[in-house]
Amino acid sequence: MKKLILSAVLLSLFIFGCKAGNMEEVINKKEYRLATNPKITIGFDNGSVFGSSGVNSYTGSYSIKNGSITFGNMGSTMMMGLEEDMDNETKYLSSLKESLPVKLDKENNLLIGEHLFIPREK
Repeated sequence: MKKLILSAVLLSLFIFGCKAGNMEEVINKKEYRLATNPKITIGFDNGSVFGSSGVNSYTGSYSIKNGSITFGNMGSTMMMGLEEDMDNETKYLSSLKESLPVKLDKENNLLIGEHLFIPREK
């Protein structure tokens, strides 16, 4: 019985590990724009994240584990913009400071926490 339970646990870890890996493969080398504000973008490149937060550019690292994305070592330019854009930027960047659920929907839109990102046309 213990072997059966252990096998089931290992199989589920393998399956979930593959899904996380697949997510990273699917979003790698892709860029997205925020559905509600196309000034805000996010892109992924081999463990690095980059984009525009509305006024400034940002960059950092990310990891995906167990259906959540975590951002680290984030840095940003320090330009000033319109007050509304700066407020939106502050809210967006603040939201990236915590681990967030991540998934792709049927249309390959990227959901990160409450943010819906649409694939960016190049």
